Amino acid sequence: MFKSSLACNSNFNYSITTALLISLTLVACGSSDDDPEPETLPQPVPVTVTPDTGVFLDSAVIGIGYRTETLSGTTDVEGKYQYLAGETVTFFIGGLEFPATAATGIVTPLNIAATDDVTNTAVINMARLLQTLDQDGDPSNGISITQTAIDSAEPVDFSMSTTEFAASAAVQATIENGGQDTAVSELIDTETALEHLSEELEKQDIQMGIIGSWNATDDDNDLLSIIFIDSSTYVIFEVDSDDDYEDSGMEWGTYQRDSETHRVTAVQEFDDNENVGLNDLTTDTGAPELFATVTNEELRITVDDDADGTIDETLNFAALNSSNELGAWIIHDIDGEAYENGLLMFIFYADGTYVQAGVDANEAEEESGMEWGTYSINTDTNRVTVSQTFDGNAEAGLNDFATDSSLGLYLTVVDDVLTLSVDENGDGEIEENLNFIRP
Repeated sequence: MFKSSLACNSNFNYSITTALLISLTLVACGSSDDDPEPETLPQPVPVTVTPDTGVFLDSAVIGIGYRTETLSGTTDVEGKYQYLAGETVTFFIGGLEFPATAATGIVTPLNIAATDDVTNTAVINMARLLQTLDQDGDPSNGISITQTAIDSAEPVDFSMSTTEFAASAAVQATIENGGQDTAVSELIDTETALEHLSEELEKQDIQMGIIGSWNATDDDNDLLSIIFIDSSTYVIFEVDSDDDYEDSGMEWGTYQRDSETHRVTAVQEFDDNENVGLNDLTTDTGAPELFATVTNEELRITVDDDADGTIDETLNFAALNSSNELGAWIIHDIDGEAYENGLLMFIFYADGTYVQAGVDANEAEEESGMEWGTYSINTDTNRVTVSQTFDGNAEAGLNDFATDSSLGLYLTVVDDVLTLSVDENGDGEIEENLNFIRP
């Protein structure tokens, strides 16, 4: 009967369907005041990334092209460029590209060559090329790259030896068509280029290898200081009263340091400290191996005495205070005449001690060496009073001033030049002025 009733109502399916459609239409089209307004979703706020600013230095390199992963342009009148954190940067002069390096606040040839050694071949080649391309030939006021250089520069290989690099056709064509105010036909010499680069790096407090003045912080000696004067010359001062000064004294010589392994080898020019210092650091098989690194203004020296791959000794050194008269000083001139007789230097320490050292090629060897003692400076007259604790230079050095109070020695520091004015005979007149500069 149920089935029959459905069958007899022919409009049933239509009625249900129609009612359902009407209901849905009413719901969809209803405009009741009680219905909530549709929610407005917040729009995304664009994120603006502000680029960082860095500078490309030998001295400031002006007008050189650069590109990073997202930015490109030309360095401004201060050598500045822009980059985003984490990017690399490639500097270029027309078709001549420098190797890419991490984009940082300061980029130098050291960064590009991935070394801390200013004498690295690629560093030398970059410095010589940039300074030679400088428009006015005076890199001290910035290195300006001309549009002529940009239009004519050719790709070069910075990894070539310095001799091959200087003679290469691409380098010759680049510098001869560099648009300089005064035409050039050869690269600036290596010594001049490195002297300028080193000065600029020092101004920025950029550590160059192990160059610097260092004093041991954890050694049993009374005194142990080492000065890496530049990238090839060093001097060591050591005093140990426990062995009756037998191994005390100084050595002066040349060194080489591998910027990848940090291994140091050395050759002595003058040596009166017996078997201590950097003796025997040769490249011979089985020779002692010494490694030197600088981190956070601290020098760390490790020694493998028997070359078996195991470190036998570690020494830590702190950078010497270099304020006022403190720190290391090396002779520049005497009364304006350049000093060329060998080595003459002072170190003044914050504890009131000093080292005087000299190696005079024109005098007997026994007059060369070091002395260590105490000093004080009269703040009113600048007169220096000294006494010796260890004396390894016979009658040289400040001996006379320690024993004869009538003699006068006066110390002043002006514009980072230390001057010792000497009254040699106690008559109140200055006979000579010795001028010292920082190593």
